[in-house]
Amino acid sequence: MFTEKVLITNPTGLHARPAGQLAQLCAKMPVEIQLIKDGKEINPKGVIAILTAGMKQGTEITVQTEGEDEALYGHQIVEFIQNLIE
Repeated sequence: MFTEKVLITNPTGLHARPAGQLAQLCAKMPVEIQLIKDGKEINPKGVIAILTAGMKQGTEITVQTEGEDEALYGHQIVEFIQNLIE
């Protein structure tokens, strides 16, 4: 299992556009993915789950992936979140 913490630095957090982009990215990945915020697990393969989690700037989340090439996909998700600049 790949696990890594990441801080959301995007000033607008994971609002509609980046949430949709993240959901599209995750939906293509053939691994189990969970984002963990405040102990709650979020399935990032659906945009509604991401939006209702209320992930704002300064929120620390944990990215977990499990399956073949889990580290590769986990790092892609972490990089996506770290590089948001909207």
